[in-house]
Amino acid sequence: MDGKQLKALSVLGYNFWLHLFRSVLPRKKENQAEKFKGYFRSDWITSFRPEEIPQVYNFENCTVCGLCQPACLPMIASQGRFLGPEHLAACAGRSQPEYVSDLDDFLRCTLCGRCEPACPDEVKISELALLMRKWIFRVDPAMTWSLFPEARKNLDQFGNPFGKEQELSARPSGKNGRVLFPGCREMALGEPGKWVKLADKFGMEAELLSGACCGGFFEEIGAEGVNPGLEKILARNPQEVITVCPHCYYRLSKKLPPTVKVRFLLELIPEKAAAKANGGKRVMFHDPCFLGRKMGMLAQPRNLIQQLGFELMEFKESKDLSECCGGGGGLFWHDPEMASRVSALRVAEAQKAGVSLILTECGLCRELMQKAGSGAKIEVKRISDFFV
Repeated sequence: MDGKQLKALSVLGYNFWLHLFRSVLPRKKENQAEKFKGYFRSDWITSFRPEEIPQVYNFENCTVCGLCQPACLPMIASQGRFLGPEHLAACAGRSQPEYVSDLDDFLRCTLCGRCEPACPDEVKISELALLMRKWIFRVDPAMTWSLFPEARKNLDQFGNPFGKEQELSARPSGKNGRVLFPGCREMALGEPGKWVKLADKFGMEAELLSGACCGGFFEEIGAEGVNPGLEKILARNPQEVITVCPHCYYRLSKKLPPTVKVRFLLELIPEKAAAKANGGKRVMFHDPCFLGRKMGMLAQPRNLIQQLGFELMEFKESKDLSECCGGGGGLFWHDPEMASRVSALRVAEAQKAGVSLILTECGLCRELMQKAGSGAKIEVKRISDFFV
């Protein structure tokens, strides 16, 4: 008899005599449900809201087939630090207190939803990742804020997670129930003056609303209820809100009352305004995830590009199957290096196709891909740049 067999027999004998001994002892009756609850800290157990229950149990549809994994560009670019959508679906089956241990994985998902069309069972991975981020914030906001200290500091100091807003020398005129909402990122890091010029050029007659954040980027990291811009918008009693940021467009469409029409800037640029002055230069169009896949704006950008006189080429994955630039879900805050690697893969495809200009219509997409393309001498612009 070897050592392993001897050990196995010893454990078996020990358990046999232990259970036999316990069976003759009187047992105290206990409430097993209460005992189970006592294993967890009370503040780490929280109820899901009624509308969230179908979302969280959606993970049960996952058959772990792996078809979603090749569709996840962030996973490919993560260098092994993000295990992909299949892993997130498995995480959703864990108990709530264990979600915290997977926070890093949840935050590496860009919420782009690219994996979802590949799923035969329609598991909504982006919704699961967002829901679990929200749950962590509900029970321990300090944990979330500890990962995004600069955004919190800027919010407290400037009311804008991206820092101090730029000063504007001119503002669009008009108070006809229209509000021009550039959003926090555009007011701090973008070109707010450009939106004023465009509004005037096309007679939008919209009132500029600055000093406000819709809370879209905060919600993407799980920080619920941080929306210092919604009340300011509603205070204007608008009939229509014009946005220039896909993230604002997505969030405001869901958060504002149905009586308020939310429109994206490209919808208001007439196609006849695009002069054919670019000599058939070859360009590729990158669909922002929140504009294309989530909000369904696919044809309008392409029509404008063609009206501008460009020869439009498509990425291998485009339109509702377009891949992410790496900025969604707060990844540009959480892991800027990983976000940059995702963008570099997108730019590399354009370089291989032989184009020197990528067009998009998202300030964050433009910033990330422009940085990634600087070495490859590939320029990245927004379609709206050609109308100022």
